[in-house]
Amino acid sequence: MTVPLDNTTAVLRQRFGAWLREKRDEVGMTQNEMCVELDYSQPAMISQVERGSSALPEHDMLTWAALLRIPREEFTRTYLYYCRPFVYEAMFKLNPFQQQGLARPAKTIAPRPKKSALSKI
Repeated sequence: MTVPLDNTTAVLRQRFGAWLREKRDEVGMTQNEMCVELDYSQPAMISQVERGSSALPEHDMLTWAALLRIPREEFTRTYLYYCRPFVYEAMFKLNPFQQQGLARPAKTIAPRPKKSALSKI
């Protein structure tokens, strides 16, 4: 099950993007340079990930980590915290929604309908 992109998860993704942008600035790379290194066709992809409007492609996580000079464990843990908060909570027993002061999103799977008293007659 993936985290639905509601307002709460969108805020987390935006915070992850801001973290990425800060790390990119620290190493002195431009969005264009990242685009070339990642072999993306458009630098807009970097911008979209940093704004939180697009998800970071998981198959490129280790390349992003290397380019931004972030240890892979730190990068992965931060990614899980902001982009896969339920997985993060299951692994580390910490609730990112609570830590960030955000409402927990509703479940994406509808519950089973309850049987009414009339259906027993």
